[in-house]
Amino acid sequence: MQDEAGFYSPLQYQPQWLWLGVLLVLLIGSWYAWILLSTRKRVPIHQTSPARPVTAGPNLETLRVNCLTAIDATAADADAGRLPERDAHQKLSFLVREFAGAATGLPLTSMTLEDLHRHGLKELAAGIAGIYPNEFALQPVHSVRQSAEAARQVVLAWN
Repeated sequence: MQDEAGFYSPLQYQPQWLWLGVLLVLLIGSWYAWILLSTRKRVPIHQTSPARPVTAGPNLETLRVNCLTAIDATAADADAGRLPERDAHQKLSFLVREFAGAATGLPLTSMTLEDLHRHGLKELAAGIAGIYPNEFALQPVHSVRQSAEAARQVVLAWN
């Protein structure tokens, strides 16, 4: 319909077109959500069972002897000045984690203290926590000898 100035007013759409457009947007959005959610891999939230030793007998003793030898060598290198103190503390922490990882079959070298507690490795977590401040402090809180002794205690107490 034309007004006095000669302009035509816009035509009004029927209301069913609005609802059809909204329905189409909802269908496309739910299709994308279904595609994205159905292709995601399911990851278990928590492992509730405590870690159990995989190795037993002479294999565990071999691991223990090798780890204690490496701990002694690390402490000797730090005492001789061939290894900086911070590196020695980090290596001690890694050696203990590597030993426990080989004994349990778990990837302990990449776990946090909270992960260790969650897997039921409280003694290992306590031993690692004693070495941690020395790894990151500007001046070590404990000497390498004290951290090596803590590492030895964790390895010797492992069963």
